[in-house]
Amino acid sequence: MIVRRASYVTAMLLMLALATDAAAEISEAKRKMIQELLAISGGASMPEQMAEQQAYVELMRIRPSYQPMMEYAVSEQSDLSEQQQQKLLEQLSDFDAFAEKFKAQFMARLNFSKIVADVYYPLYDEAFTEAELNEMLAFYRTRVGRKTIEKMPGIMQQAAESIDKTVRPTAIEVIQNIVTENRSELGM
Repeated sequence: MIVRRASYVTAMLLMLALATDAAAEISEAKRKMIQELLAISGGASMPEQMAEQQAYVELMRIRPSYQPMMEYAVSEQSDLSEQQQQKLLEQLSDFDAFAEKFKAQFMARLNFSKIVADVYYPLYDEAFTEAELNEMLAFYRTRVGRKTIEKMPGIMQQAAESIDKTVRPTAIEVIQNIVTENRSELGM
């Protein structure tokens, strides 16, 4: 788990380093258009939302192996007696208390505004020309463009829920069919 975690962290750092290099190559004019587009489309609040979501994701990754992880981390405190280690482990047994501290420290250590810029700017730079960004901005500055930005998340959510309602019965039927097939194969 720790090796896998280190590999994940190394990969994320490498991706951010590559994104930072790419972000440095974007012209100032294009950078300003991307910045405005992100601001118009709700990207201005993206760093805070991303920080919250990423903290949640990390905590969900930690939760299943929290106790063994804490046992290992405490066992690495070789300057503590076994009794002190046990007391520390008891103090760390409350995952919710840990999660609260983790979230605060995690969010304080990462500059999500920089991460958004390092990740999104190169993506927009690669996907759109300056002319296309200008067209998008022209549209999003209009009443219909602002309404599109305002309404689209709700429309997408409603569409996803409707699709799920339509697809779920088929998925249940397929699951039941597979169970029946396996049951037949076993002569049950």
